[in-house]
Amino acid sequence: NERLVLVLVGLPGRGKSFIARKLQNFLTWRGSDCKVFNVGKYRRHAAEGACDANFFDTKNSAASNLREKVASLALEDMLKWLDEPFENDANGNGAPSFRKDRVGIFDATNSTKARRDWVLRECTDVVKRAGKTTGVVFVESICDDEELLRENYRTKMSNSPDYKDVDPEKAMADLLDRVKKYEEAYETIDDDSKSYIKIFNLSSKILVNHIYGRMAKSIVPALMAWNIGTRPV
Repeated sequence: NERLVLVLVGLPGRGKSFIARKLQNFLTWRGSDCKVFNVGKYRRHAAEGACDANFFDTKNSAASNLREKVASLALEDMLKWLDEPFENDANGNGAPSFRKDRVGIFDATNSTKARRDWVLRECTDVVKRAGKTTGVVFVESICDDEELLRENYRTKMSNSPDYKDVDPEKAMADLLDRVKKYEEAYETIDDDSKSYIKIFNLSSKILVNHIYGRMAKSIVPALMAWNIGTRPV
């Protein structure tokens, strides 16, 4: 039974949660057991509500500690879910009903090398996860198309609980400030020893590195087929 973790990477407003939902729908459709673990939901629960841009300032040590805590909680929940025993089959004879695979999607910015290395270690630790082999693929969304970014920001302001009932101008200013704070510490994936997929402008171009295995390989053509970015006719 194959376990796979897809770790999303990218600045705010780069369509990570949109990609996560698309992947979940696709993988569920093809028969996989798939679940998204959105760290933002854990963060809002722990912080008892929405957080403004100052919460994401690297100099804000209290907020940084909370962000690390909620990321750890989300990752722990995801690994527990991946390791849950299979349900008994419908005829009640106690035999396990084997599913082909399980895929957990870790939806967060995961914007530094240190954070990504931590996620990889937790998912593949040979002692803590003995007998629970788990593949890890990083999926980084990179956007430099200004028109696409503006649309992404508008969508995020409309859908994110962080900006519910917030004046649109104030919401946009706060979101841009949040992006700026993340940009100060952002590190793109450049370690070619890792398995990763880079999506440019939500599918206008895709870069693939060390993608092996039936499950991981099935994701690449799906990402390429989704016409969700700005493409020439």
